[in-house]
Amino acid sequence: MLTWIALLILIVSVSAAIISRLFVRSRIPEQGWFADPPRAATTLSVVGTMTAVLLAFVIFFSLQSYQHARDGASVEGVAVTELHDVADVLEGHSGRALHGGLVCYSRAVISDEWPAMRTGKSSEVVLAWVETMGRDFEGIEPTSAKQQAAYAQWFDQQAQRREGRRARLAAATASVPPPLWFVLGVGAWAVVAYMCLQADRREGRLIQAAPIGLVAMLVTSGLLVVFLLDHPYADWSGSIQPTEMRRTLSFIDDGHPAPCDERGNPT
Repeated sequence: MLTWIALLILIVSVSAAIISRLFVRSRIPEQGWFADPPRAATTLSVVGTMTAVLLAFVIFFSLQSYQHARDGASVEGVAVTELHDVADVLEGHSGRALHGGLVCYSRAVISDEWPAMRTGKSSEVVLAWVETMGRDFEGIEPTSAKQQAAYAQWFDQQAQRREGRRARLAAATASVPPPLWFVLGVGAWAVVAYMCLQADRREGRLIQAAPIGLVAMLVTSGLLVVFLLDHPYADWSGSIQPTEMRRTLSFIDDGHPAPCDERGNPT
């Protein structure tokens, strides 16, 4: 849905820029409004370069945040898989507490926390399962050397799971601040507006429309890319999905009784 909205915004922006320049072209004097066209072109070049550099920097920053969130989701999924293997050693393959908690945690991440992250929130259900697993783990007394090693490994994998979850939750809130959006918007508007002022009646409509159409398309596309990368869990074609956690759940949900429903809610 969001992808189609972005495409619509792109079409409207390019059309508006072209129509604006052609309108100015129809009203501009034959010799234009600038007494020194080369100097006016230099000014446009400076404004355009500054806007392009700033836009490229913000895209790079947003892409890093997006990739960090994707990596965090992958690390979390792998850590839950490892915790399942550790639980096999700590409480035996027929154990229920830790195994069931991990299954419920995975279900809650997929069904409850992922939709919540689209609005910048986290899941209380997921947090409840984290606390439940902590209490279940405290009740385990390792007896053999193998269990003692697994007991220590549990802490390491829990740290990995916690860091992975923290990374994906951090990306749930917008990382590009409003003042930066304001500057980007002003820069984009300045470039398009200045190109409109440079309209020339001596050139054909197609020649006048093509440059500003291309510039408007590139600027608008860049702003849309920043917005989409800054909302990695929104409903668009490249959004981050709980793919790794689904893969983990298909592996660890191997018949152990789980004290929750299919969405991870306690039963």
